[in-house]
Amino acid sequence: MSQPLRIVPDEPFPEVGTAFHTALSADGRWLAVVGHLGGTFSRSRTVDLPHGSRPTPRVLVYRRADLSYHRTVAVPGESVDTLAFHPTLPLLAVGTGEGDEYARHGTLLLADVVTGRQSRVVRADAGVAALRWRDADTLDVLLTGTDHDLASEGLIRYAESAVPRPPSGDWLTLAPEPEETSEPSDAPEPAPLAVRQPAAPHWAARLPEVDVPARHAELRELAAAVGRDWRARRAVWAVAALRDGRVLAARENNLLECWSPEGRRMWTVPPPAESFQYVGLQLQVTPDERTARVTVATGTSDNRRSTVLAISLADGSVRTEHRLRYPALLASRADGVWAARDTCELFPAPPSWSPSATLLFAPDGTPLGAVPLGHYDPRTELTVRRAPDLYALVVRDRPAPPGTETDAARADAVKGPYAYAVEQARLARQETWLARVSLGEPDAHGAVEPLFPLGPRTAVRGGPAVYVDDAAGPALILATADSGTPRLTRRALPHGEPTWSLPTDSAIAGVDLHANTLYAATATGDLLTLSPDTGTLHTRHPLASPGGHPFTPLALTTTPTGDVVIGTLEGRLLVRGASA
Repeated sequence: MSQPLRIVPDEPFPEVGTAFHTALSADGRWLAVVGHLGGTFSRSRTVDLPHGSRPTPRVLVYRRADLSYHRTVAVPGESVDTLAFHPTLPLLAVGTGEGDEYARHGTLLLADVVTGRQSRVVRADAGVAALRWRDADTLDVLLTGTDHDLASEGLIRYAESAVPRPPSGDWLTLAPEPEETSEPSDAPEPAPLAVRQPAAPHWAARLPEVDVPARHAELRELAAAVGRDWRARRAVWAVAALRDGRVLAARENNLLECWSPEGRRMWTVPPPAESFQYVGLQLQVTPDERTARVTVATGTSDNRRSTVLAISLADGSVRTEHRLRYPALLASRADGVWAARDTCELFPAPPSWSPSATLLFAPDGTPLGAVPLGHYDPRTELTVRRAPDLYALVVRDRPAPPGTETDAARADAVKGPYAYAVEQARLARQETWLARVSLGEPDAHGAVEPLFPLGPRTAVRGGPAVYVDDAAGPALILATADSGTPRLTRRALPHGEPTWSLPTDSAIAGVDLHANTLYAATATGDLLTLSPDTGTLHTRHPLASPGGHPFTPLALTTTPTGDVVIGTLEGRLLVRGASA
């Protein structure tokens, strides 16, 4: 029987991420928190969520007495702007707003936090900016309206509306809840919020502000009141397990953390002052486990570069190892040889530009030459664990049909729409291939050996992978998305014969191997265990907090003792113990 899921660090509010708004019920029993998790997209790491690269907003409800998770209030749209508890009932009012000053829509949602019952009023012409319970029978609502007067130059228009308690006496009969598939513009527009008047001046002082430091201070105080600690945490994008039981985590906006086997934070390395945007997305550990490598993005959006930092795993001390003139994706092989690939992350992109050659390094950081891997975009992301060789996804052109060579020459001369059509035809012929990278002679370039195609460039997306060598021979087990369908596939090396392929219900965020068991974490919050030789699915464990809230995995590794460690978008580490 497997051990229960352990959350590291052991703190309250592990589901929150960044807190935008909070509200406490009048009787002090319930705490509501609007938690924001950020996105799951960067050039070097991407996890496709079922609803896009940014999670939907969440209103999390906790029991005030012990800060335990109670439930999540499902909210439509992308932004929760305000929330307020009823003065006597366990009833939470939530307001959302989307769009801009020229096209606004939003929702007033009422939820019984005890039972989970809801009622929604959807408006196709206004967002809900602020809420105030005037008394137990009246809810005042501030609306941000659509501006149809272009002469006003985009000024936000405010209106207020008073919502009385329904004749039935039950607030949740205010309006029927729309179908989940309904868009705001398609939903019915019942009477509530239809009667409006210009907003009174007092609303200006009641507009809720997104004061993240204040909300985090509030949560820390609540945790301290019950003898607990709490810190806001951003996404854990990479994890590594050491032989002595320690766990390393590269976390967004934090270079590296080291955790003891018991889940105690041993040391933390903050990002340097020169860092720009993405920090804590990559992590490599040398075979002797004395050093970890992380990358820091520097420069500006149109001139991004990477600094590779070496961190001592004894005490967390940092030294600069390499300064690269491009934003880099790191890859390594089992003996510690590593590569830094240009991710082509410049905005705006220059009109004529080719990616830098991929630099190769020895385990101690000594340069070993370079290889030209060519074009990179998020579809060619590949991170392979435990492999004796370096692997990469590369883009190759299929041969053009007879006669199109003349078309290409004509396109170069003519330009315009015809040239665009020819270029699009060329892109449609491109394929994504798995390639093996080998070192060259000293002071010479390495070699790129294309092994086999995975499919059309426009249809295939790469991801995490693990190397396996068993009775069936050497192979890679790759997580890919083929025409939008995520799957795990075992492909024999070196020619790519598929041994098995398993479609999954969502993208694979991480995959690793231990003792002839394959582990994979899905973006929807499941831990899968499979047979690496047949692809047989053995178990599916939900990755959820004690109250049942699903976590969003971003990375996975196995430990030498067989535990599984998962980094999450919520900023927590999940540890599932090996089977007893």
